[in-house]
Amino acid sequence: MEKIKFAVSKRQNKKTNQLRKEGIAPANMYQAGKESLSLEINNLAFLKLNRKLNENAIVYLQVEGEKGEFPVMIDDIQYDVFGKNLLHVVFRKVNLSEKIKAYVSIELINEFDVENGVLVLVKDSVEVEALPADLPEKFEIDQSQLKAIGDQVFMSSLNFDSSKVSLVLAEDENPEESVVVLVQQQAEEAEEVSTDLVEPELVGEKKEEAAPDIKA
Repeated sequence: MEKIKFAVSKRQNKKTNQLRKEGIAPANMYQAGKESLSLEINNLAFLKLNRKLNENAIVYLQVEGEKGEFPVMIDDIQYDVFGKNLLHVVFRKVNLSEKIKAYVSIELINEFDVENGVLVLVKDSVEVEALPADLPEKFEIDQSQLKAIGDQVFMSSLNFDSSKVSLVLAEDENPEESVVVLVQQQAEEAEEVSTDLVEPELVGEKKEEAAPDIKA
């Protein structure tokens, strides 16, 4: 696996608005048992990097003035209202020799071919525990394996190395719970609308009056 490195600087005594005008975004690196480290990152460089990262990727921060590298995961990214410029980034330093818990996304691939079938995604992510470097990028589910209504994929059927990765289950969960299910498409019920037929009244048209009887 490619080792992803990213150069950052320690925060200078500049106002946040001034940093952003210079194409710099503020950031923080949190580390267990220590104070957080205030950082500056290049806006464009980080956006370019982030486009190729999966959600549980490990990035090795190279902090100017610090020896060595800091393995981190990205906890939070805040953008402006247009989604183009960074407002703030939060990094979390991880210990590569200690297991952590993280959510791994479910990704559907290929297509199923079942008449009147509808795929229901029961879970869009699954929590697992593993060493940071062993966290799966994603769980892929091949829809083409679903051949009939009622077919499903269980959590226990997800593809991962069980010697390195384990599922994290809530008290009310079990490994045989469904992740996706193929169900029968429900026919749309026609809505019955009853209306009273009323002869429209002609607005603005004067009704013809009967001519009065005139006696000679």
